[in-house]
Amino acid sequence: MGIETRVYNNQTTIPAHIIKKESIDNNTIVEWIEKEDNTYEVKFRKKRTFKEMLGKYSLDELTNGVKLKKEIYK
Repeated sequence: MGIETRVYNNQTTIPAHIIKKESIDNNTIVEWIEKEDNTYEVKFRKKRTFKEMLGKYSLDELTNGVKLKKEIYK
């Protein structure tokens, strides 16, 4: 099923039924993925806070947090 919306001042509207279906709110990020055939895929994901990411990821090597922070601000 195709859905059309207009662009006004470089913005477009997400149809209401998609907003409800995908639970879109102010913390939703819209990802536009360009495919090889010059079409686009649109995905919705929630913005994550640092607290939400804590403990969910790990590395196989040891790191030094102080050294990493200093490297970020060089």
